[in-house]
Amino acid sequence: MEHVQVLIAGGGIAGMSAAIWCERLGLSCILIEKTDRLGGQLAQIHNEIWDFPPHIYADGTNLLEELQSHKVLRSLQVRFGEALTSVDPTKRKVTTTRTAYQTDYLIVATGVSPNQIPALADCSKVLAPWFSTTAEAEAVTGMDIAVIGGGDRAAESAYNLSRYARTVHLLVRSAHMRARSQWRERLSTLPSLTILWETEVAACSERDGKAVLSLRSFRPDTPSTISVDRILPRIGVHGNVDGLDSLLGEENSRYLPADNYQQVKGTEWIYAIGDVTNGADYGSLSLAAGQAMKAVKHISLQLKEQ
Repeated sequence: MEHVQVLIAGGGIAGMSAAIWCERLGLSCILIEKTDRLGGQLAQIHNEIWDFPPHIYADGTNLLEELQSHKVLRSLQVRFGEALTSVDPTKRKVTTTRTAYQTDYLIVATGVSPNQIPALADCSKVLAPWFSTTAEAEAVTGMDIAVIGGGDRAAESAYNLSRYARTVHLLVRSAHMRARSQWRERLSTLPSLTILWETEVAACSERDGKAVLSLRSFRPDTPSTISVDRILPRIGVHGNVDGLDSLLGEENSRYLPADNYQQVKGTEWIYAIGDVTNGADYGSLSLAAGQAMKAVKHISLQLKEQ
């Protein structure tokens, strides 16, 4: 079993920042990343990034290119294609898809993944979670579109797509939207948009090149089915906590609970940083980088006391 001083799980902005701070504070680390590249969700950010000082970046790829030129990240020991499968909190043992580690400290920076709608699991008309309605909206020109969700991202997607689509149906599970008032006001001006309140997708079939959505709703004015060319679910995200069930706490949320020092509650050697602990409401590149610093700094201070 390999011994590691600091094992970092996840190669997004949080994990990369943690690795930089390990180098800064003289700690040895290994970073594991389940995909074949660093960057996490950065490559899926297609809009301008103006709130991650000091620069303004054209998109996430532009920021990632600059990060990859960092001297620490160029020499960083990264093990791609490796993901956490289990953690033994009492033995400080971390098992992955490839091996097992005896670790002094574990930093979990595994990020989030989009929630799924079971009824759409086999539907070929569902757009990918990383479909950008900022950069790729023209691809739906003249189509009938269904957007599913009631938050900011769903509202923004419906608004952006309505500029090109023939019609847009926005399916909202509740009787009101969680989206900010600015988005709700924008949606109210769109003649091609229909909002179906208190509506969920019960089933999906495909006919004549279209997706036929069977709808479930208590409202008498909601149709039983709608036919669309493409479907874009925007129903939120969950933390990538596979193999970490023992750390989720009694509430069993899909995010790792962390204290003010980013330590996972109930442990002394496990830390959580970035979206896997923040969730969507506080998802932020700046926050993830700051939490990485705090976690590694806390580890360094603990080692000085030993």
